[in-house]
Amino acid sequence: MLEFANLRRAFRGASAGLRRRREVAEFEHDLETGLWSIRRALASGDAYPWREHRRFVIRDPKPREIRAAPFADRVAHHAIFNVVDPVIRRRLIADTYACIPGRGTHGAVFRYRSFVRARAGRGHRLQCDVKSYFASVDHGVLVGLLERCIGDDRMLALLRSLVGHGGEAPGRGMPIGNLTSQMFANLYLDPLDHFVKERLRVRHYVRYVDDFVLLADDAAQARGWRREVETFLHDRLALRLNPRRVVLAPLAEPADFLGYVHFADGRVRIRRRSARTLWRRLPALAARVGRGVVPLSGARASLASWQGHTGHADAFRLCRAMFAERDVGNLGKRLLVRRIGRRAPGEES
Repeated sequence: MLEFANLRRAFRGASAGLRRRREVAEFEHDLETGLWSIRRALASGDAYPWREHRRFVIRDPKPREIRAAPFADRVAHHAIFNVVDPVIRRRLIADTYACIPGRGTHGAVFRYRSFVRARAGRGHRLQCDVKSYFASVDHGVLVGLLERCIGDDRMLALLRSLVGHGGEAPGRGMPIGNLTSQMFANLYLDPLDHFVKERLRVRHYVRYVDDFVLLADDAAQARGWRREVETFLHDRLALRLNPRRVVLAPLAEPADFLGYVHFADGRVRIRRRSARTLWRRLPALAARVGRGVVPLSGARASLASWQGHTGHADAFRLCRAMFAERDVGNLGKRLLVRRIGRRAPGEES
């Protein structure tokens, strides 16, 4: 972790897409001094001087408090992540998908679709979400899990200090926004993954952070699994399911999972909420580009992100209709034309 090559890699990761920000530019101006300072602090283990987070709220769509660490701490997070995450990933099952190279949201979506196809749309799905997941993580449980996979005492001391910094309450919670929080979130529910696969013997199971789906043969089996999962979460991980987000439904019904609405016949739609959000934002984005507040490259990146998301659904006609009415300097139409040549198999014209 303390090798200078890792610290330089950590700086590149922390500064990706942020080089124009003032604190990043100031750090880069005297890069070697900054990296040596971080190295000395990391070498001290639990004496690392973690700083206060900057707090702000986003709506996605519900309000979430994001806590952004100062840039030097973000470099330290990346340096830790580069070393610890590969160790943690070796413990994870194949069907957990968040923040893992080669998996991600679309990997989870494709896996879910393959499971539904394998069942020919027969059976039931039990779809669950952990209530206030990041705010509810128990520090003692998390440190215990870290001790099972990290053998270096100095690294463990550093990780304990990091886990204890920025919680919602003493002994509980992780800040949404830290790279290391994503790593810890994967590890914390790893015992649940193994319980579901090895004790409950669930064949078709997918997890993305704290959203997970189990496919059952019938409703009675799914209800039994729900009771077992709730007991395990409460007794072993001090967590609860969000009762408003638990869904038990036949696979023949459409499933809203990870940003898409999945149909048993293989069709995939974009959530209406996502389409409405873009529809409302397009005029404001066009106005900000016109005033020079947002560069054209920024608008292009925003629309390309949307096109990338919709490219995994049957949404070509939706995009064509939207950009025919509202666009940002014809950027949406141009990206759509480029997409025609590499349209995903099965996507409608």
